[in-house]
Order: sequence, then structure tokens, then C-alpha cells
Amino acid sequence: MASIKLTVRRLYKLSGERMVNTQATARIFVGNRLVATEEISGMTESPVSKFLHHDLAENAPVRVEWDCDGVADMAVAAVEVCPCCQHDEH
Repeated sequence: MASIKLTVRRLYKLSGERMVNTQATARIFVGNRLVATEEISGMTESPVSKFLHHDLAENAPVRVEWDCDGVADMAVAAVEVCPCCQHDEH
């Protein structure tokens, strides 16, 4: 089983001059196949990560797309060893 690290680097909405909680929907792809949809809510200017698992080809490219009512910045990366469950694909 392969693992993906989803990192939310920034998530917030402006209300006047204040940053407030917002929501985002992240869609994670391996190659052209959608492997996960994550609903994310809250507010952060510090990176927050989550690990996801899939059973598709390990060497396929990963990417994330998102919709957000506010400001969001996200990234995904394939990982060889998942730190949450210590799963090693090799």
C-alpha cells in the first residue's frame, strides 16, 4: 500500500480585516485517478499534514486540487514510509 502526505499550508477567510475559519474540499489524485476527497475546516497559517493510503501504482504522480471559500494553499507528496502507521512499501 502506498502513502500520500497531504499538507494544508494555509487556510482562512477574511472577514473585514480579521482571518476567520473557512472550509475547503481537497481532491487527491494518483495519476488521473481520484483516490480521496477530504473536507477540511478551520483556520491555519502553519502547515498541518495528514497521511492517506492507496493501492495504485507507487510511481504514479500525485496532485491535489481544491475549492475554498477563502484562501487556501495545499500540497501532496508520495511518501515511502508513513510515520503514522510505519507502513513500508518495500
